[in-house]
Amino acid sequence: MIQLVRIDDRLLHGQVAYSWKGYLDYEAIVIASEVAVKDSLRQAAMKMAKPDGVRLAIRDIPEAIKLLQNPRIAHLKTFVVTDTVAGAVELLRQLPAGIALNIGGVQKQEFKEKVTPFTYLTTAEKIQLQQLEAAGTAIDFRLVPTDTPQKLGNLIN
Repeated sequence: MIQLVRIDDRLLHGQVAYSWKGYLDYEAIVIASEVAVKDSLRQAAMKMAKPDGVRLAIRDIPEAIKLLQNPRIAHLKTFVVTDTVAGAVELLRQLPAGIALNIGGVQKQEFKEKVTPFTYLTTAEKIQLQQLEAAGTAIDFRLVPTDTPQKLGNLIN
């Protein structure tokens, strides 16, 4: 069972791994990233950051979708982390309805506008998120579960 999809351009690090583990009590993490799947150093760092006893899979977006659709893992409480809005949109369009999206840290880059103190998005990304929300996906912005969730509609008009 997929508990949450999260966008965080740092993917898996201590803050994400442990704060969300306490909140979601997940059993598996699926990292869905075109970049991480090709970076053995980053993969090693994520393996060290994951909590003990938690399964970790690092896949590109198409392979992550196949894995998440596999009935053999349907019983596992799964936390999905991707590093881009485009990745999250593709995942959520291919997975069962009703999965919430959390947006964490997305670093400032050229052509990105500040949405929260920790999230910067392009105009196209904002539109994609608005379309996801209009299709029924619950979306919030927060770094850790104890933060007050900020809703997309309150941040982007």
